[in-house]
Amino acid sequence: MQKIIFYTTFGCHLCEKVEQMFSQYFYENSKQIFFQLEVFDIIDNEKILHKYKTAIPVLKNTKNSSELCWPFEYSEFAKWLPKTE
Repeated sequence: MQKIIFYTTFGCHLCEKVEQMFSQYFYENSKQIFFQLEVFDIIDNEKILHKYKTAIPVLKNTKNSSELCWPFEYSEFAKWLPKTE
């Protein structure tokens, strides 16, 4: 199963929007989820903090290293997520 890392941090209002997108996606596709979600607070790693501090929220697919960086709409978000294993 593919892994999606959600780079975020506490108090990020844009990250909260992405959390809502995940909630909507999981509700709409509950039987067709082909990824594991890992939430990673960028404050926990100095290298990652330096890389993403002004870019979050960021989603990264660990299988193909593709990233989806803010800003994005729900339709782009849903299209970017894996559709198969």
